Amino acid sequence: MKILFIATKAADKQGDLLEVSLLHGLRTVLGDDCVDYPRKKVMYHDFSDTPKDTLHGRGFSLLTTPIQDIKNRDIFNQKFDYVIYGDGHMYGEDPNIECIDELSDGNVWIIDGHDLYGDAPHKIIHEGEEIIGTQFTNCFKRELVETNDDSVYPTGFGIPEDRIREVDFSIKDQLYQKTAPAHSLFNYANDMGGGFSHHKFTVEEEYYNDLSRSWFGLTCKKGGWDCLRHYEIIAAGSLLLFRDYDKKPPLCSPQELPCFSYSTKKELHNLMSSLVVEGKPTTEYLDMVDKQREWLYNNGTTIARAKKIIKVLNK
Repeated sequence: MKILFIATKAADKQGDLLEVSLLHGLRTVLGDDCVDYPRKKVMYHDFSDTPKDTLHGRGFSLLTTPIQDIKNRDIFNQKFDYVIYGDGHMYGEDPNIECIDELSDGNVWIIDGHDLYGDAPHKIIHEGEEIIGTQFTNCFKRELVETNDDSVYPTGFGIPEDRIREVDFSIKDQLYQKTAPAHSLFNYANDMGGGFSHHKFTVEEEYYNDLSRSWFGLTCKKGGWDCLRHYEIIAAGSLLLFRDYDKKPPLCSPQELPCFSYSTKKELHNLMSSLVVEGKPTTEYLDMVDKQREWLYNNGTTIARAKKIIKVLNK
């Protein structure tokens, strides 16, 4: 299979996490048979147009290691099985360019990384609130709520496999991570639509070390249900606890994630108290850690996300 991936052009939008996640996975799985156009410089550690520390999440996890470059970028002298447009449409870029679409004989798909809230042409009412709905057919969508179109498939963020650490219980000396979102702790949150108030680390390994030494990684819905934080918590060897996960629409990412869901301060306290007793993990804690890490390898790595897209295209 040969894929032409149309990357976002705007220099200040290069940190789009869904686009980077899926392109990372497709390039890893397909090698030179996945061509990013225009060349997505930040993924090759060329930050000349976009400084790394200006990217969402400072480029942690997804841009730790550069990917291998492509030998042949002369796309107009090649044929592709599919063209996949990234998230440029979210930033005013055209998701259908005729001379590009012709390179795959019109076999065109679109990535949709919209959050639930914000600006988009098509909105719907879901459970009494206005949210962003499905924008396209032939689409892979992260925050998928509508299920009435069989050409729209769920997808989500992923994390590179090399970011997954061994679990080390001997270093755990704090209950939860320093970067826990305010909403996950039932505190006032002013960044539910996305923000940087909980980004307390400027060095990636220090961020991961804080997660690794935490018994629990707390997380929650913000602008959408999906967040790279979920994957980083599990990858670092902490047990993810997810506020209100049981209220998540089934096809919104992360799909079918094994986890403990909590909705009140009391439930959170009771969970943590029952899962770690006198500084030691219980059998229930250990079982859930194993399930979450198995889920991460099978569903939540960039490679796993790419393989699911390839499976859909092959059908």
